[in-house]
Amino acid sequence: MNEISDKLLEKFISGKRITEKEFALLEKLLDDSDKEKEIFYWLENKWQHNEIEHVNLQFEEIRKQIRNKSTKQRLKKVISTLSKAAAVLFVPLLAASLYFYINRTDSGEFLTLATQKGEQTSVILPDGTKVWLNVDTRLSYPVNYGMKSRNVELEGEAYFEVMKNKELPFEVSSEGIITRALGTSFVISAYPEYSTIKSSLINGSVEVKYKNGSEVLNPGQQLIYKKDKTGAVIQAFNEGDELAWKNEQLIFRLTPFEQVLEDLGKWYDVDFEYNPAAFQNETFTAKFSRHETLEHVLQVISKAGGFKYHIEAKTVKILK
Repeated sequence: MNEISDKLLEKFISGKRITEKEFALLEKLLDDSDKEKEIFYWLENKWQHNEIEHVNLQFEEIRKQIRNKSTKQRLKKVISTLSKAAAVLFVPLLAASLYFYINRTDSGEFLTLATQKGEQTSVILPDGTKVWLNVDTRLSYPVNYGMKSRNVELEGEAYFEVMKNKELPFEVSSEGIITRALGTSFVISAYPEYSTIKSSLINGSVEVKYKNGSEVLNPGQQLIYKKDKTGAVIQAFNEGDELAWKNEQLIFRLTPFEQVLEDLGKWYDVDFEYNPAAFQNETFTAKFSRHETLEHVLQVISKAGGFKYHIEAKTVKILK
């Protein structure tokens, strides 16, 4: 980018007020597809070298610029573009924060952040609680979060590092299961299409409430609730496996083939066509990096599973 573009982006993200003429130049810059990659990597470099607290302060200053409807709409367009850039690059705590700060001014009762298949992001909630969202996940919380309660709703999978507050316990609601904590770290997996909901405690203490009971977990314990039953099972778990997605890995350990394809579908944003009966009793064990291509992953599992595959756009056809 040229020096003028550099200074304009720098001025905007630092929260300084920009003129109508500068707004027009900024919009023109963001609409230039030839500049897209340059802007993305400029943003990555900028925020990778900033402290989280400083970044959040910058977003607050940006939010203060919103004064009228027309300005609000233009800011929303600009920040939407910047948010997408951050999401593509997986810049920690950036895309989500941008989204929340611009939408807080015109939201109703809840703020919602959603990742698509193939996307991950993270956010710092107003109380300082940090949340990492896995692919295909939705996190919602009320605009008055932290004032009278700290309740959030989750659909998908997320890792939480909860800021301690004895007066206001932190609660995550996921398909009727409530995980309650004061200050702790834990993982919840609650995808609507999966048959189970998992709450896995890394450290601290949580209480998990379900339809016919509740359990208090100790570090290293995982509660598995089966949706078609009323009870829950508590077992030990491998922390590395549960946090693999957060560390940009996908780990399978004797995982049913159906589950393998569901996870790969979310990871690479593809659909699978296959005959479940042909793989009914098969399991798979392997570890992949997020940076490995779908083609490479399919080559590995096809050799292990003894099947052939064919990729058409976003559909993978499996034959055995």
